[in-house]
Amino acid sequence: MKITIISPIFPYPKRGDYFGLERYVENLAVNLKKLGNDVRIITTFWNGGNKYDQYKGIEIFRIRELKALIGEIAVIGFLHYITFGLNLFRKSNYMLYKDSDAIILNIPIPLTSFFKIKNLRTFSIFHHYVPINTIYGYLYFPVYHYLENKQFNKLKRVITVSDSSKIALMKHYRIDEKDIKVIPNGINSKKFNPSNRSKAIRDKYGNKIIFYAGLIIFRKRIPVLLKAMTYVVKQIPDVHLILTGRGALLNYCKELSKKLEIHNNVTFLGFIDDKELLKYLASADIFVTPSELEGFGQVILEALASGTPVICANKSPMAELIGNGGITFELNNPKDLSEKIIKLLVNQEELALLKENALKVVKKYDWLNIAKKYYEYIKT
Repeated sequence: MKITIISPIFPYPKRGDYFGLERYVENLAVNLKKLGNDVRIITTFWNGGNKYDQYKGIEIFRIRELKALIGEIAVIGFLHYITFGLNLFRKSNYMLYKDSDAIILNIPIPLTSFFKIKNLRTFSIFHHYVPINTIYGYLYFPVYHYLENKQFNKLKRVITVSDSSKIALMKHYRIDEKDIKVIPNGINSKKFNPSNRSKAIRDKYGNKIIFYAGLIIFRKRIPVLLKAMTYVVKQIPDVHLILTGRGALLNYCKELSKKLEIHNNVTFLGFIDDKELLKYLASADIFVTPSELEGFGQVILEALASGTPVICANKSPMAELIGNGGITFELNNPKDLSEKIIKLLVNQEELALLKENALKVVKKYDWLNIAKKYYEYIKT
């Protein structure tokens, strides 16, 4: 099959800020290619690259949008995605995908009835519904939600990553259940595995390392983790929390760690490349994600595949995803989170058992098997 994936971001030649999305698009494309499909990507210039590139036999075509011209201000009103979508319909860009057997839209864009008019079999991807609870959200998400609603109801075929996201689709956009297909994300265990463990990291930060990787934004609830650390440090003075990632709350969280007087036990690494991320995931004792909202939780799989037990909030889909490779805490409850962290750090037998379980949990999420599920669905 000739499969075109349309995405606002692709991680070649470099990665940017959308860790989960980048990893998802890359692995889906690479594994669909392994199954013998002709795969191409249509994306932006956000992560660099040329107008035309190739990556592992996958063709990459990049087209302009407003963010390339005026910078971050283009996110207001979702103008960067809108202009990217409109540019898709120019005749020269239409020629890039008109012969597609299937198109996978990893972005809500305007005028998607165009694909229907041209009789192009198109599938939309839905990761999660984001409620509006910040000033930034009011500038961004009303248009985003509107475009998603229009697109999903016009094109019908929607692939989502979890049952909780399926419920959100039916609730917020009133999508008929028969038009929704749940296919989870996958994991590349050849890349993410315990062999990436780094002695240098253990020597530098000690033998009680807590790790977080992801965006540092409101819904990730990093302040909950920092407040939990105030209790943990009192009982385990040599514990160290390492956080990697960027986001609107990064500076606030750095200041909060100082205010809470835990800054000597906390390190903010900022953005790190994949090579370093693999090492930190495998070198940590516990991976903690206090997030209140995830469509799936890709980094949870990456931690489990690295042999690192996970502590997450008691919310779907994260709580189901960890299986018996981790434990949950009460959402937004720093004291409960601290008790769960302390429990695992002082009970090495339980921690060792969770490490074994973590590697078993991820086996069913092998990316090639996940890509087969995509292929079987989009070919019918």
